[in-house]
Amino acid sequence: YYEVFPSNNLELGLWLESERMLHPVINQKGVDTQNEVVKEEKRLRVDNSPYGKFIENIKKNLFQNHPYKETVIGKMADLDAATLDEFIAFKKKFYSPNNAVLVIAGDFEKDNAKKLISDYFKDIPKGAEITRNFPKEDPITTEINAKAYDSNIQIPASMIAYRTPGLRNRDSQVLEMISTYLSDGPSSKLYKKMVDDEKQALQIGAIPVTLEDYGMYIIFALPVGETGLNTLNNSIEEEVEKLRTDLISENDYQKLQNKFENQFVNSNSSVEGIANSLAEYYMLYGDTSLINKEIEVYRSITREEIPEVAQKYLKPNQRLVLEYLPEQNTAN
Repeated sequence: YYEVFPSNNLELGLWLESERMLHPVINQKGVDTQNEVVKEEKRLRVDNSPYGKFIENIKKNLFQNHPYKETVIGKMADLDAATLDEFIAFKKKFYSPNNAVLVIAGDFEKDNAKKLISDYFKDIPKGAEITRNFPKEDPITTEINAKAYDSNIQIPASMIAYRTPGLRNRDSQVLEMISTYLSDGPSSKLYKKMVDDEKQALQIGAIPVTLEDYGMYIIFALPVGETGLNTLNNSIEEEVEKLRTDLISENDYQKLQNKFENQFVNSNSSVEGIANSLAEYYMLYGDTSLINKEIEVYRSITREEIPEVAQKYLKPNQRLVLEYLPEQNTAN
């Protein structure tokens, strides 16, 4: 939750957030209303959106034990079955001061802000300690092959996905650089090869999904004309294999460094960006000083680390190959 206020309205913002934590109105009418909002969001973004279920299908194949195997937005049946008592219990468990971080960024007087925070939040009771101990996944040692069908598409897609480490692992930052190298923009290796030069793909991209316990590295491609999905997969593997065995050029390495430095500066160039970064660094990493030094992590990544990390996580026997196909209408 966030608000943007004129600096003379700091107290109003703190009052709003303390009220949300201490006195939220959770009743059957509100639950019914918000359930319908979430259902409509699911219809719009997932059920009726072209390629809207590809993440769902990747997750259920990459994860067998960890809750990441489930979707975030949930299932219609679960939304229908949710009770008022469950909503109240969820709020009580998670919406407590010891499970939250409050960030104020902007033009304010520090001592006054601290007093206001104390005035509005000191009487909110601490909640029970929350234990997060999720099941671990066994390593993937054999290629997984799967199919999924989508009634909203006409062009099939190939999805190749690898299970990767969580966000606190340095390798996750190296994988972000690999993703940028392979598919960020028209000059990236996969785009130039498969879209421009060989004209195999209408579109190609790579998505590093970095989460707390594990991550996912996903490469997707849509074929041109009669190009087969296996052809796309072979072309993708050729480029990934080069990453596993060869050093990228010094010029490409410097381009990556420039891109990540630019992203870091831009993300903290506004007051809202600074506030968001501080909250994320505290909540996920326990270290707000990363706002000044995270860029040093990327600067310290060497050319030699890139093939090491690619060899560690991006081998063919560690991947899921998902054929994402148009659902055929079987009605007579």
